[in-house]
Amino acid sequence: MVHTYFFQTANWTAHGTYYDADGEVLPLSGAVQIEHSAAKWTLDGWLEVRSDPAVRFTNCYEIAPSGRPDTLCWQSHNPALGTLRGTFEIVGPCIVSAYRSADGRYSGTETLRQLDADTYENVGVSFADGKRLSAWTAQLIRNTE
Repeated sequence: MVHTYFFQTANWTAHGTYYDADGEVLPLSGAVQIEHSAAKWTLDGWLEVRSDPAVRFTNCYEIAPSGRPDTLCWQSHNPALGTLRGTFEIVGPCIVSAYRSADGRYSGTETLRQLDADTYENVGVSFADGKRLSAWTAQLIRNTE
């Protein structure tokens, strides 16, 4: 299979489960817009945890080639965590990301596994000062309309 996430301009929706630092399990939803231009690739997205009240997290990524096969570099600004930098590593049907905040306080990892051209399975975990801050599982579906 050829990867479609990141590699094609598209809109995606997400639905899944969010796990907070206290072990509470909550439903989540989200959306991602990926755009390609001659200058850069961008990924703008949000994830909303359906708590009371609901909490929305946003990220704006800039994605660039790394000069290494099967590796993309990225940087994003997260209003809650600051500037994050990481890589996307292409490993067969998976895209694996590892990241760290500019101040080193926050880190995490995320894996996207391609099920078909329009569907990815996503699992991730984030840490603050080495302790689990949150985790999530979701399914990403490309909007084809």
